[in-house]
Amino acid sequence: MSTSARSAATTFTGWGMVLSGAAAVVVAFWGVSPYPPLVPELLLAGLSALFAVGWVLASYRAAARDRDPLRKPRPDTRYPNPVLRYVLCFGVPLATFAAFLTAFNVSGSYGRETERLERAGYDEYSVAVVRLAGEPEFHEGGEDHDPYYLTDLALRIPYEAGRREVTLRGVYTRSKAPRPGTKVDVYFAPRDPNTPVTEDGRRSTVRLFLIAFLGIWIWPLLLGVGFSLKGMSDDDDVHDLRRFSPGVHLPALAVLLTGLLLLLPKALDFQVAGHDQLYALISCLTPALALTWVVIKKA
Repeated sequence: MSTSARSAATTFTGWGMVLSGAAAVVVAFWGVSPYPPLVPELLLAGLSALFAVGWVLASYRAAARDRDPLRKPRPDTRYPNPVLRYVLCFGVPLATFAAFLTAFNVSGSYGRETERLERAGYDEYSVAVVRLAGEPEFHEGGEDHDPYYLTDLALRIPYEAGRREVTLRGVYTRSKAPRPGTKVDVYFAPRDPNTPVTEDGRRSTVRLFLIAFLGIWIWPLLLGVGFSLKGMSDDDDVHDLRRFSPGVHLPALAVLLTGLLLLLPKALDFQVAGHDQLYALISCLTPALALTWVVIKKA
């Protein structure tokens, strides 16, 4: 019969560490913060780190208590919890992808500008050509593009405060040159005439692209990795991880904390030595490194 250093404090802090960490990953996927600072994600990740510190301290205290010669050994009557196995096996690949998404998040200034433009109704609209402001410049077609014209156009922009005439340089049209009265697609903000009119003003949607389009193969890959990890472990293996071992858990927690620190420049929108995305990409490796360390030490 084995004994383990455990107490109500180790159970509370251990589950607090796991659940708050899992919540941080879910919030990162959900995109609660569309741009830095990523406050909810960092609060949950920080809470998980605090629970981790509490779990280590509580484990040391419980171990010291169990070494008391006057105290009767208490058997470990806990049964393996299958939920913990799923959290661990699927949490590693999901945490990796969450860090990857964070690396490709937009900057805080870009996000705030996007919100301002959305409030002003910024989008793509079809507007009428009032007149040509210059001669159409014809460009021959090639292997990778059709013939096209670049023309300076005077456009009638229907702002909410009233219509205005705006000259836009080098408007692209295909097949034939534009004429007065024809429609062209441009980006502008109906409620903010001071926002420049542009031909291609699409805002960055890298995050949505990664989640949706790349999800065609990334999500099956993440699920495949999760089920593979689940198949290579059992409930007893994961249950053993609840018994604190300094040589196993302290280095693994240090690796995870390093990953969190590497995410801070991107999450808080500042640079270190001219970089922020690079550190976030490096942090993607830390969940797998921590798991690898645990597996090696437990083998």
